Amino acid sequence: MRQVRAEGTRNALLLAAAQIFDRDGYEGTTLATISDRAAVSKGALSFHFSSKSALADAVQYLSCERSRSELEALDDPGAPALRALGDMVDRLVHRLATDPLTRAGLRLARERGRAPGRSPDCRLVWRAALRRAVLRAHDDNSLRPGAEPESVADLALALALHQEAVGADRDQDAWLSGVWELVLPALVPPTVPDSRAPTGSCP
Repeated sequence: MRQVRAEGTRNALLLAAAQIFDRDGYEGTTLATISDRAAVSKGALSFHFSSKSALADAVQYLSCERSRSELEALDDPGAPALRALGDMVDRLVHRLATDPLTRAGLRLARERGRAPGRSPDCRLVWRAALRRAVLRAHDDNSLRPGAEPESVADLALALALHQEAVGADRDQDAWLSGVWELVLPALVPPTVPDSRAPTGSCP
């Protein structure tokens, strides 16, 4: 029972930290604000996390792991590779629009930079997952000849990160569908059927 309570307290702290880091950034966040949001004592916070840096590391790690798992699940080897790529971009757009944890992980990576022992940068995790789908498309010849896989992976990541730049005030599904209509001719060989195209809508 004690272990269950401790795990619940830790999860509450991570959720509260994600919300505050997302809103105020790393420098603007205090441990007192996080403990108040989580309704957890400062002593309990210190028991689970020795410092703000340790708590930020945990938020970044959890953010990257959850999104990585979702992206890997979408990249089904039995599904058309470019469709999987489109679904992966769409999922990232959706997460950035709706999930404070995803936004917090991204903001913390940007504000804190890279350092030995620090949790991964979600942008690198996402690009690696997107790149695998692009390489699969390249290997099964569903990617247009001459389309450079590294550039396509960069483009897919840029489309996903566009959500953070414009905010949540736009119809992201309509925006992404429109962009895919412009991008697809540059990615798909003329002979590839529509079933290989990304869907452009949330699964």
